[in-house]
Amino acid sequence: MSSQLSSQLSDGLVTFALGDREYAAPLASIREVVRLDGLADLPGMTPPLAGVLDVRGTALPVLDLRPRGAASSRGDVLVMEGNEESLVGVAVDRVTAVLEAGDLPPGAGGTEELPAYVVQVLRGRSGPVFLVDLAQMVDSARAGARQAVR
Repeated sequence: MSSQLSSQLSDGLVTFALGDREYAAPLASIREVVRLDGLADLPGMTPPLAGVLDVRGTALPVLDLRPRGAASSRGDVLVMEGNEESLVGVAVDRVTAVLEAGDLPPGAGGTEELPAYVVQVLRGRSGPVFLVDLAQMVDSARAGARQAVR
């Protein structure tokens, strides 16, 4: 785990659902959470770009990381810093909680076989919670979309 990420964990975690999986990201990596209402399509959009939201007069590009076929027009958007100080939104099915850093104990097993954006597996009440580096998760989705186009 990077030292930057481990220092962010002291601020707490935001947990969220994507499909039937539960994820967590450091609270410090998320600027705010908004509802996924009024998403505007743009011509020529390719995944993972889902559209643009108007957030208090600012156009926010929204990336959809939800499982294909399961994504709907309902959900929440995690607003985070993007490249070059811009903001980007990440559509999730729902934000489930904001927790203290120690509220989810580490789970058993490692992350060797999991995607690089999974930092640690934690134990939630109903199963594993995947602690992710949200920026790396977004980059991975973008890279996957570029590979699919080729």
